[in-house]
Amino acid sequence: MGFKEYYKAFPTYTDIHSEEYKKRLDDLEPLLIKHMKRKGKVLDLACGVGGFSFLLEDHGFEVIGLDVSEEMIEKAREYAKSRESRVKFIVGDATNLPFEDKSFDYVIFIDSLVHFEPIELNRVFKEVRRILKPEGKFLIQFTDLRELLPRLKDGLVIGQEYWISKILPDSDEKTVMIEFMSERDSFRVRFNVWGKVAVELLAKLYFEKIGEEKINDYSYLLVYRPK
Repeated sequence: MGFKEYYKAFPTYTDIHSEEYKKRLDDLEPLLIKHMKRKGKVLDLACGVGGFSFLLEDHGFEVIGLDVSEEMIEKAREYAKSRESRVKFIVGDATNLPFEDKSFDYVIFIDSLVHFEPIELNRVFKEVRRILKPEGKFLIQFTDLRELLPRLKDGLVIGQEYWISKILPDSDEKTVMIEFMSERDSFRVRFNVWGKVAVELLAKLYFEKIGEEKINDYSYLLVYRPK
């Protein structure tokens, strides 16, 4: 039960050569580049297997990818080797970043809010502000689960093999347990539920919003600079 099984089940997050992963890159590439016109040093925070790190490297940025999962980082390093990439991938904690103050021009945070409880995300945002240069930018992409969850239905097909068999929010609707099922197996994952309003309220403690892009009905890219 957990994200390990989730990521194994869906190539959207673990196979940079899959059509699902490529679509994520294609959808976000023009929006990222729109808000990252000046080249510089980028931290790909919670980078996973590194697809967005490689994308920005191809656009001329110096990139470091960080993730708490050793398995993800190992796979990112394998991809980097096959691409002859110079991206540096390190295992690290987003709530306690191993970087000096004001050392990055950009931090990107793609599709990772569901991993963090409010206290944890507060620490992440505080750390991001610390490592960003005064003129730097923080770019967050996420799905508004508070809006999406009421519209999800049992039986909804996800990916090629799995469908959602149960949706079990907690009493406060701060987290939700979703059960995924296929002909072969099933597993459950607990997601932290973040809505756009809550993200913006927390970010306001540390950042000033300077841009916003709506990717689809429930997905957003928000752009901030440090206060």
